[in-house]
Amino acid sequence: MHTSGKNQRRFPRIPAEHAVLVKRLAPGESEVLAKTKIVGLGGCMFINDEPLGEGSAIELLMSIRGQVIKTTARVAYELQDPDGGVEVGVEFLFISDRDRQTLEALFAGRRAD
Repeated sequence: MHTSGKNQRRFPRIPAEHAVLVKRLAPGESEVLAKTKIVGLGGCMFINDEPLGEGSAIELLMSIRGQVIKTTARVAYELQDPDGGVEVGVEFLFISDRDRQTLEALFAGRRAD
C-alpha cells in the first residue's frame, strides 16, 4: 500500500508471465519450474509450491522472448498465496549486461508500476 504519491520501489515492475527454472544454491540443491507473475529490473515474483527460505541464494533461468536469461538472486520475501502456493519475491544479485538488455526490452512501450 502506498501512502504517498511517490513510487517506493527502486526499479519499475510489470505483470509478466514467463517460465523460470529456480535452482537453490545451498546444501540439498533442488530445481523447480515456476512461472513469474511480476518482473522488474531488480527482481521478480513467482509462485512456488513450497517456501525456499527468506535470504536463500538461488539461480534463475528465465525464458523471455525466446531467450534464456540467467541471474543469481536472493529470496527477499515469501507470502502465502491464496491458491495454496507461496509467492516468492527475489532480488537480482547478478545479471549480465546482455541479459539485462533482454529484460529491459520487456519494458519498452509498456507502462510499469
